[in-house]
Amino acid sequence: MHLFLLRHAEDRAGKYDPHNQLLTDAGRRQAQAAAHWLAERRPTELRTSVLPRARQTADIVADHTGLTVREDPRLNEIVWASFEGELLPNPREDRLYPPPFGAESWHAFMTRVATCMSELCYQAAEDQRIVLVTHSGFFDAVNELLCGGVGRVELLVAHGGITHWQYRPGHTGGAWLLHQHNATPVPLPLLDRESVGTAEPRS
Repeated sequence: MHLFLLRHAEDRAGKYDPHNQLLTDAGRRQAQAAAHWLAERRPTELRTSVLPRARQTADIVADHTGLTVREDPRLNEIVWASFEGELLPNPREDRLYPPPFGAESWHAFMTRVATCMSELCYQAAEDQRIVLVTHSGFFDAVNELLCGGVGRVELLVAHGGITHWQYRPGHTGGAWLLHQHNATPVPLPLLDRESVGTAEPRS
């Protein structure tokens, strides 16, 4: 099984609101570039966070690949903002302490990421090539989950960046192989969604 983790494209800046952040024009170009890159790898499934910036990115990938988008809230970013809007310390630094009201602990976040990854592994087939449209925190959680340890390691992931993992159970070199991290295809000229259609991957 091949997993392609795709970070959502650039979204509009402003007051943090995970339910209303939408892609910028530059973000749409990033998503189209990532979609073209992914289409050439012939993905078989497409799953996304339910947050709008991720769903918009996934819809663009769907236009290029012909895949149906499946929403999975386990791919959502960690909920790390209080209802009062106060700035909070990094959740990974405060993992041993309960989160403020309205926030999600790193432990709870890791649990839902691990549940998602375990399900994918349980159902894995050699010919699966799954795209997960998600958020930067999910990349960190997957890295911590697969590489072990609880050290403070943060991964740089660009908007529209792609990390390619391969799951190969029983392999003498390890069950997981990292092919590529933060691949960032060059954005294309902006296209209207209606004019994109379904692109045929190159052979």
